[in-house]
Amino acid sequence: MIKNRTAVSERKHKQRNFEQQLSYVLMALTVFLAMVVPLISTITSGSGMENLGYSYKVGELASEDIYSTESFQYVDENATNLLVQKAQQKILPRFSYSLRASTLSSKRLDAFVSMLSQGKTIADIAAFLNSEKLVDERNTVTRITALNELQLPLFLQALQESANLVLQEGLFKAEDVALLEKEGQTSVLMKNSLIQQTSDSNEIRQLSDVLTQQNLDTYLQSTLQEYQSIDSQFQPFLVIDAIQLLIEPNITYEAVETLALREDAANQIPNQIVTIERGEKIVTKDTVITSSQLTLLKLMGNDRFQFTILELIGRALFILAVTTVSVYVFVQFLQAEKRMYLYLNLMLASVSFSLIAMYIVNLLFNSHSSIFLDSYLPLFFAPLFTSHITSKRRLGLVAAFMLACYATLNEQATIVTFFFVLTVSGVCLFYFRYTIKRIDDLFNWFYACVISSFASLALHMMDAMPLQSIIPLVGGMILNITITLVFLEAFVPLGEKLFNIPTAFRLSELAFSENPVLDRLESVAQGTYNHSRNVADLSYNAARAIGANAMLARVGGMFHDIGKADHPEYFIENQAEENKHDDIKPTLSAAIIKSHVKLGLEKGREAGLPQEVLDIISQHHGNDVIQFFYNEAKTQANAAGMDVKEDDFKYNSIPPTFAESAIVMLADCVEAASRTLKRPTHTKYEKMVHSLVMGKLERDQLKDSRLSLTDLDQIEDAFVQTLVGRDHHRIEYPSEQKA
Repeated sequence: MIKNRTAVSERKHKQRNFEQQLSYVLMALTVFLAMVVPLISTITSGSGMENLGYSYKVGELASEDIYSTESFQYVDENATNLLVQKAQQKILPRFSYSLRASTLSSKRLDAFVSMLSQGKTIADIAAFLNSEKLVDERNTVTRITALNELQLPLFLQALQESANLVLQEGLFKAEDVALLEKEGQTSVLMKNSLIQQTSDSNEIRQLSDVLTQQNLDTYLQSTLQEYQSIDSQFQPFLVIDAIQLLIEPNITYEAVETLALREDAANQIPNQIVTIERGEKIVTKDTVITSSQLTLLKLMGNDRFQFTILELIGRALFILAVTTVSVYVFVQFLQAEKRMYLYLNLMLASVSFSLIAMYIVNLLFNSHSSIFLDSYLPLFFAPLFTSHITSKRRLGLVAAFMLACYATLNEQATIVTFFFVLTVSGVCLFYFRYTIKRIDDLFNWFYACVISSFASLALHMMDAMPLQSIIPLVGGMILNITITLVFLEAFVPLGEKLFNIPTAFRLSELAFSENPVLDRLESVAQGTYNHSRNVADLSYNAARAIGANAMLARVGGMFHDIGKADHPEYFIENQAEENKHDDIKPTLSAAIIKSHVKLGLEKGREAGLPQEVLDIISQHHGNDVIQFFYNEAKTQANAAGMDVKEDDFKYNSIPPTFAESAIVMLADCVEAASRTLKRPTHTKYEKMVHSLVMGKLERDQLKDSRLSLTDLDQIEDAFVQTLVGRDHHRIEYPSEQKA
């Protein structure tokens, strides 16, 4: 016995190691396919256009109509440059008043006038000009000092007034003006920095009207004429020469600011993107190939694979992160499941299958000029398959999240693609669940198609979907869901059969279909069969109460005592008046009672029951003591002065390791004990159930079941309600009076 257990344990350990190693392989395969499928789809779709772009030449006749196999965009550089030039021309050259130059010129003017007023000599004035680094090329100082006492004051007044006018108006550098005129500029923007002004008060001046040293005579003509009318000997050109000597330009050209503003304006001009829609005709048969058409053909080919090394690394890291997180979450949901790695492998295999299907669909559409829509993505099988195989809808959502992330890397994908795959997968997971009536499947298909179509339309309208794509989008959605269901109906039973998985469909067949094992139990052990049916009902209701797998609990309850079919007469529910145990020793009676667990396990294996059901059969008594025969043996042993080993009266198994197994254990003892109650009431049932559950808890039979005290309270309530409903009494009808 020990050798057999060791061999079975080693075999299970090796199988688990193999499944774990297979999980790593499938994870690597999934990451590889998620990385490669979008890339090879891109290369494949663009290769034909690339060849056409280099095989045709300008001036040749096209041998066929050529359509764009995919929507793509390119930058029209000529149109972009033209808009940039227009935007830059709108930015006027920036000029500003120089406070330093204005102040320096004013001080220099005041000092010059003061020296002349004080009668300083030419040498003194020349020394001043030299200190200011001014060169009197026109001998202006000598000409001014030659003025008589009547002419000098008038000249100085005219000089001060004219100089102030020039500084106020602003004196431009002649070379700046010449440069801008050469560039074709006609206007400038003036910013007065001498006073606080807002940007709205900036002044636009015509370049032809600005003041330079070359046109001072024109600007000051009217002012100087008034002085000339006072003194006919007044020399206006001497004033202009003095201004040119003393006043420096106080208007500065902000070349750096102007250049920066023009660069900003250029940067704000977006590249002129030309969009070529999928299916748009590029070249017409028997027409001459133009240079623009040839450029488009090359762009279509070259645009297919333009990922940089950093982009490829980013994609790889994204895929690794998505896969790792998804697998981690998947495993966390199944930590206590013995089939954890099997379910993980099936999920990864279905995801890989979906990625391969996505490549095939991409390949088919790339050979035609029709538009590829998100509704054509064959990505709904894996979530549904995972959900049905594991009987856990949340695990289907994990697969949906993985595929939604992978789909966003597809060539035609947009941000809507992620939400589309996740939304439609969620809708399908909600509607496609186990049903008993076949008409329900039809209604579920209808509801899923309608709601998925509306959700798809809502999402794609946010992405500015063209109206002509509505019918293909909805049609593709319905066809996609229908094909997904066909594959689901084929692969789920195949997975059940190959791996003996207790899906909802499989458990329903075991619970409600005819089964040779149960048929034989009914024929040879009617009491045990009725007991099993009651245990199944109790287990089902209790499992539903705590959110456990109710169908697994029902099936476990139906099959838990199939080992009693070989010796039914030794079990009290099948006995009439004679009790076989009265004629044998307690140790033998205990051995016969214990044997039904081993026999039931063997019969379950022969019948091909799922491992979870076999575990319920094996664990439904745990390692508890057969108390009746143990007490009887102790009584006999005490009378004979001998000892009794408790281990001889213990079941040779382990306590329940999962919730459904523990529920069947409790339901088994509760159902049996309920038959002993006389005049049962709700209160009696509550006390009996509570004492039995607490007894199992005190004897450590529930320590590995992962049931909480809250769960046990809910299980007790469910048991009581079921027992009360089963044993309710009808009123007595009066017998008919005899005629």
